[in-house]
Amino acid sequence: MSRHINTTELIQSLKKEPMESLDIFKIMKNIALMIDNPEYVDEKNQIQELILRLLDRRDELGHFEEILDALARQIGLFPYLDTENLNLADSIAYEYHRPDGLDGIVFHRVQAEIYHELLKGKSVILSAPTSFGKSIIIDAIIVTKKYNNILILVPTIALIDETRKRLSKYKNMYKIITHSSQTLKEHNIFVLTQERVIEFLDISKIDFFVIDEFYKIQLSEEDDERCIVLNHALYKLIKSNVQFYMLGPNIKAIKNIPSEIGFIFLETNYKTVVTEYHRIHAEGSKLEKIIELASSLTEQTLIYCKSPSSVDSVALEMIGSDLFCKSNNLGDAVSWLKEYYHPIWLLPKALEKGIGIHHGKNPRAISQLCVRAFNSNYIKYLICTSTLIEGVNTSAKNVIIYDNEIGSKEIDYFTFNNIAGRSGRMFQHFIGNVYLFYDPPKEELPTVDCLLFSQNGEIPERLLIQMDEKDLNEISKKRIQKYKEQKVISMDLLISNSFTDPADQVELARELESNLDNYYPYLNWKTKPSYDQLELLSTLIWKYFVKNPSSGVKTSKQLTYKINDLMKYGDVKKLIDKNIAYEDDIIKINKEIENTLDFIRLWAMYKYPRLLLVIDSIQKEIFTRAGREPGNYCNFAASMENLFLDPTLIALDEYGIPIQISQKIIDKLEPNGSLDDVLQKLKDLEIEKLPLTAFEKNLIQESIKYL
Repeated sequence: MSRHINTTELIQSLKKEPMESLDIFKIMKNIALMIDNPEYVDEKNQIQELILRLLDRRDELGHFEEILDALARQIGLFPYLDTENLNLADSIAYEYHRPDGLDGIVFHRVQAEIYHELLKGKSVILSAPTSFGKSIIIDAIIVTKKYNNILILVPTIALIDETRKRLSKYKNMYKIITHSSQTLKEHNIFVLTQERVIEFLDISKIDFFVIDEFYKIQLSEEDDERCIVLNHALYKLIKSNVQFYMLGPNIKAIKNIPSEIGFIFLETNYKTVVTEYHRIHAEGSKLEKIIELASSLTEQTLIYCKSPSSVDSVALEMIGSDLFCKSNNLGDAVSWLKEYYHPIWLLPKALEKGIGIHHGKNPRAISQLCVRAFNSNYIKYLICTSTLIEGVNTSAKNVIIYDNEIGSKEIDYFTFNNIAGRSGRMFQHFIGNVYLFYDPPKEELPTVDCLLFSQNGEIPERLLIQMDEKDLNEISKKRIQKYKEQKVISMDLLISNSFTDPADQVELARELESNLDNYYPYLNWKTKPSYDQLELLSTLIWKYFVKNPSSGVKTSKQLTYKINDLMKYGDVKKLIDKNIAYEDDIIKINKEIENTLDFIRLWAMYKYPRLLLVIDSIQKEIFTRAGREPGNYCNFAASMENLFLDPTLIALDEYGIPIQISQKIIDKLEPNGSLDDVLQKLKDLEIEKLPLTAFEKNLIQESIKYL
C-alpha cells in the first residue's frame, strides 16, 4: 500500500532557499506520481501550484527543465513551455492550443476548451480566477472576423478605456465605438457600459456580445442602480437571440436562466499564478503597521482600502513617513496637478513619494495616469478602493488588504477573492502575495441569481416594466398592473424613463397635475433656468428621486447652490478655490477637493441631467394634456452633462486627455460634436509644435498611440 504524498510538505520544500538538486528531483518525481493518479483527484489545485512554483524557479532547475516542461504540458500550462526543447507530441499539442490569427499567443488547456466551444457557435458563461486569462479569448474570437458587430459590455467607464486600448491592435479590422456620436463601419466593436447600451445601442445590429464581470446581475445593497441597468441591458441582449460569452470570477453557479436560451456554464479554479496569504497582526496602530509593511516590500504593491477617506488616511501616513523617499519620476505630472487643481492636494503630494491614489472621486484621465505609472514602475505603491479591483489590470506582485469592508458593508468571500486575485500576473509574477489585516471571510462561492427570470420579490418594478408580458410570471404581472390602470402618465413614458422608479414618476406626475397653476411658471422654461426655477427642479429631484444622499450633497438647497455655482464658474479649479477659500488644514482641503470632483462627476455629469430629463418628459405630458405649452430641458441637460463644453472634450477625458489640456488646443481640434472628427484631428496634430508643456504633450502622445 503506497504512502500518500503530502502536497503541503512539497510546497514548503519549494519555498526553501537555495534548492538542492536532490530536492528538485524528489519534488518532480512526486508530482509525476500524482498527476494522473485517481488518489489525488481532489488535489489538482495543489499539484498545479507545485508546478507553478517550479516555473517560478526555472532558472535554478538546470537539466531538470525538460521534466518541468513535461509536467506543465500534462496539466495544460502550454503558455509556460520552453518551445525550443519540445518533442513531437508536445509540439503537436502546443500548436493545437495556439489560436488562429493571434501571433505569439498560446492557450492553456481550459482556455482552449472555451475557445473551441465558442468557435462551434455555443454561448459560454465562464467563472474563473482573476489570473485565468479570460479576456484573451475575446481577442481570439475577434480575429476570426466571424461577426460584423461585437458588443463588449463592461461595468465602468474606466474599463471602457482599458478595453479600448487593449483592442486597438485590431483597429484595421474593426472600428471601436465608445460614444453615440461615432459613425459605424461594416465591422464594429462596441465597448460600452450598461448605461450606454440602454441609451443608444441598436441591439438589432449586434451578432455577438460579451459581458465582463457578469456576476453584477446579482442585486446587492451597495450598487443596486448599476445592477438594475445591467439586467435591463442583459434582457434586451438575450431577447436578440445571438451568441454570447459572459465572464467573471469565483461563481459557483448561475440560477434561473432558462435552458432554452442555450449556453454552457463552466466553473473552474484553473490558475496561472499562485497566491500566498500572510496574516498581519497590528498590536498597536494599524496605520503604523501598514507603513512598516509597505516600506519592507520591494515590488509593485496595491493597498486596498474600503473608501476614499480610508485611502486618504493611509496616503497621509505614508507621505508623512520618512520611509518613503521622494521620487523624481513624475515631477512634471506633480507640478501640473498642483497648478490645475491645488498645491496641497493629496494626490500630487503622494506621487512625489512614489505613491499613487485611485478611487472614484478622481478625474478619469488622472486615474488612468496613476495606473499607467504603476504598471510602468514609476510608482511602487497604488492605494485604491474597489474602483480598481473591478477588472482594471495591474502588474502588482503584492496586495495589502487594509480594510475588510467595501464602504460600510463587510467583505464577503467572493469580493475577498476578487481583491486577492489582483496579486501576481501571468508572465510577470508566478507568485503573488496577499497581506491581510483581518481574518479572511468564511469560504463560500456565491450562486448568482438572474433577476430577470427568477422574478422574486426583490426585482424592482422599473425592471419588470421593461419586459415583455409573456416573459412575466403571474406575481410580476400583478405588480405592474397598477401602472397600466393609472391615467396620470402614459405607460410608454414610464418605460422610456428606465433609470427611475415608475412609482416615483407617477407620484411626481400627480403632484404636478394637482397644482398645475403653481408649477407652470417654474417649469415652462426652454433655454436656461433662473435660480428660482433651478431651486424648484432640485426640490422635485430631491423629494421624488433621491433615496440616498451622496457626493457631498445633503439637501435640495445645497444641490441648487452647487449646480448654480457650476453654471456660474464652469472651471473646476475656480470651483475648488471657491470651496476652500477659508481653509488651511490639509485634511479639510483635500476632502473639499474630492467632494468638488465627486459632485462634478456624479451629480453634474450624471445624476442631475438624467433626472432633469425625467422631469422634462413628465411636465411635457402633463402640460400638453392641459393645453399649455411645455418647457424643454433637453439642451440644458446635455450642456450640463458635458460641463457646458463640447461633448467631445469630455469624451477625450475618457481617452486620457484631461479637460484642461483639451481646452488649451480647442482651436486646433475645432470640436463639432463628432468624436470621430476630433480623434482624427488629434492624430493629425504636430504635437511638438503645440503650446503645451512636455507633460501635456506626453499625455496626448500616450492617448493617440491607441487611436
